[in-house]
Amino acid sequence: MNLSQFDINSLTILKTLLDEKHVSNTALAMNISQSSVSRALQKMRLLFSDELLVRTHAGYELTPKAVSIKADINTVINSLEVLVHKQAFEPKQDASVVKFFGLLPQVNTLMPSIVSEIRERAPNMVVSIDTTAQRHFDALVAGDVHFVLSSHQPPTSEQNLYRMLVAKREFQLLMNRDHPLAEETLSAKNLLPCHFGQISLQGEQTLSFEHKFIELGLVDRKNRLSIPVRLSHFSSAASIAAESDVIFHLPTPFAQEAARDDRLIVREVPEELKLDFQSVYLYWHKRFHEDSMCEWIRDLFKKQYADGQAVA
Repeated sequence: MNLSQFDINSLTILKTLLDEKHVSNTALAMNISQSSVSRALQKMRLLFSDELLVRTHAGYELTPKAVSIKADINTVINSLEVLVHKQAFEPKQDASVVKFFGLLPQVNTLMPSIVSEIRERAPNMVVSIDTTAQRHFDALVAGDVHFVLSSHQPPTSEQNLYRMLVAKREFQLLMNRDHPLAEETLSAKNLLPCHFGQISLQGEQTLSFEHKFIELGLVDRKNRLSIPVRLSHFSSAASIAAESDVIFHLPTPFAQEAARDDRLIVREVPEELKLDFQSVYLYWHKRFHEDSMCEWIRDLFKKQYADGQAVA
């Protein structure tokens, strides 16, 4: 193939199309016509000698080849974006889409002030935030997002990630105001027979602080904590706690927000059950380390959370 004939615009459309798996959604996202998307897809099918997208009973799905080249396409497009931003980045004129991933407690706590700064200083920039429960670093490594907010540690094999401390993470107990322990001094021993709700974002099978009960000798393989409720998302925790005796161990900002419901109260975690200090970091990939737009975003975080004492 002659590179002078390579259609970068069609490759850019294909990148979005492989994410959306939908012609009309891609057209809407890129503010172009559906016929332009279809023409670009046809060009890319010829270029890669593959259908790339095939129709199934559930809609369009990626072919194995499309799956295999998706990350490479992201790398090419991201490299081009970095090249352009290196030449000139003017916040007032920039219309980039900056993409974040984070779970709701971190996003709800840390992103509003950042979005406010971006809206004031870069009014044409679009901020895309994904809070869907998933493996925290996959999208970052694949080039699908620019930044990740997380208290998790990346795989030890991943050497291309940078990070910045932005907050500390604390937890509280959310319970029904009429719970038998609502007015009691809490301890590991009187919490032991209680019923807990598990927020299982990535398929976890144990409570985030159950290991503390194990360390105290109160729980073992035969005698476990009662966990009658398992959720894949934070959003239902408050309503369940308000109507039952189930206690949730939640990040402090989320617990405090939920406790605005008069049926609920927040209690401090007993000292012996408190988790070891956890930090929340802003992560980014090496591919964007010298990107001017991403450097500007990182500067916003530095100014807003320089002391790392925000609670997320």
